[in-house]
Amino acid sequence: MKMRGMLLFGGLLLAVSLSGYSRSNTADAKTTPFLQCQEPRPDICYGTFAPVCATINTPTIRQVTYTNDCKACADSRVQGFTPGECK
Repeated sequence: MKMRGMLLFGGLLLAVSLSGYSRSNTADAKTTPFLQCQEPRPDICYGTFAPVCATINTPTIRQVTYTNDCKACADSRVQGFTPGECK
């Protein structure tokens, strides 16, 4: 009976310690959504400053910061964007 109680306590302790470990890892992992530009592309954009990091498809794929999502998607080379400036 004592052995069963010790095993139960040890298993419970292990489960609690592992669940805390995985929770902290998922809390640290921040995912930023990639938003695709929609057709038709905008002709006129608003002047709000809300920077986005756009992915441009030129001979090579690169990232460029635009002042907002509208201005990014107005460029036909842009595939999509993520909120915030490029790093």
